[in-house]
Amino acid sequence: MTSIFVRSIQLLLSISILILIHELGHFLLSKAFKVRVERFFLFFDPWFSIFKKKIGQTIYGIGWIPLGGYVKISGMMRNEEIDSSSAKDWEFRSKSAIKRLLIVSGGIISNVLFSIIIFSFLLFKYGDTYLPTKNVKYGIEVDYLGKKIGLRNGDNILLVNGKYIPYFNDIPKAIILGNSITIDRMGKVIHLSLNDDKKRFFFDRKEFSFFIKPRVPPIINYVVKNSESYKSGLKNNDEILAINSEFILFSDQLKDILSKYKNQTILISINRNGRLLQKEVFLDQKGILGVSLKNFMEMDNIFLFEKKNYSIIESFLYGAKRTWDVLKNQIFFLKNVFHIETKAYKQVGSFFSLAKEFPSQWNWWIFWTLTGTLSIWLAFLNLFPVPSLDGGYILFILIEMITKKRINERIFESCTIIGFLIISLMMVMVIIWDIFKVFFS
Repeated sequence: MTSIFVRSIQLLLSISILILIHELGHFLLSKAFKVRVERFFLFFDPWFSIFKKKIGQTIYGIGWIPLGGYVKISGMMRNEEIDSSSAKDWEFRSKSAIKRLLIVSGGIISNVLFSIIIFSFLLFKYGDTYLPTKNVKYGIEVDYLGKKIGLRNGDNILLVNGKYIPYFNDIPKAIILGNSITIDRMGKVIHLSLNDDKKRFFFDRKEFSFFIKPRVPPIINYVVKNSESYKSGLKNNDEILAINSEFILFSDQLKDILSKYKNQTILISINRNGRLLQKEVFLDQKGILGVSLKNFMEMDNIFLFEKKNYSIIESFLYGAKRTWDVLKNQIFFLKNVFHIETKAYKQVGSFFSLAKEFPSQWNWWIFWTLTGTLSIWLAFLNLFPVPSLDGGYILFILIEMITKKRINERIFESCTIIGFLIISLMMVMVIIWDIFKVFFS
């Protein structure tokens, strides 16, 4: 229950920040062009609100439905047709097309800038840690997904899409976006194609996992307290060399070997600071040893990492690049959603799926990384030319700028209502689909 609560709070805080930033973009540009803003609300407030207060000409408040927010701009929506010449100078409709376009685009602009600021700050504060591909000395370890696309434990990845990838961190993304992989398997060069039938494995899975990672020796990170291994004297940093008479070189070999000795006492040979020791450990019916092994990030004595720090100017340049990279990945995913054979539609989700992306323990780096990702995603979705979204308003204004004629406001309002109903129906369908995935899949 605690992990669910922590994830929910992180999601609610992230969404609240993004809504405020988005609506603030509309608000500030409205004020800049001397357009009156009647209401500024976090969340929707049909019938009643949790909090509201009028300051100047604007009512600020918090609604009770956490599915969005809004600013009500004077003269943006009308119930009857009035010639624009009769508009008050503080109304939206009295402004030039370019000013109205900027006001409507304000939310998108602010979300893009916010994403860049987040990624720039993270790069400036934490820098970047890379593992050069050439330093992946033992090849790769793959999970069930990696095996489905044709990879095997111990493979060395040479090229993706015919290109050498300098840093291992970028290889998984390159594979998902690419069409081919060239590998070295025990001295033999093999070419693997990645068609839509294989790519569906990336999306047709119940939970996220790293389908490839550097292969590592089996070194104990920590021993579970009161486990059989703990009682037998295994310690942190022990390197497992053999189980009974079977030698072990890599972590991926350990699970297969342990599965053969369920409900048995095994003899484990270990290397402890250069000393060869042997310990007897009883395995339960699941073949669980009761230890956690180190991953490659915890083996900087074996893998040579590169750490890059950024100046303020560099952090903004690379922050903008990272924002663009995130957007490209999202566009790629959306494109695959409409390719039924990839089954990417299975990964579409609502706030239930979003909550699962946040960690069960509070981590500010992950929180801001996800918030930056969601910010550019929100900007991208709002660009869609659907009435009731910012993109719908932008489309109508662009048509006006091209034709030199204003769209009939009754048609505009009717399209906005229809667009709102379509978006609402889609949201309900996604929520129902998400509930089905979480509770019945």
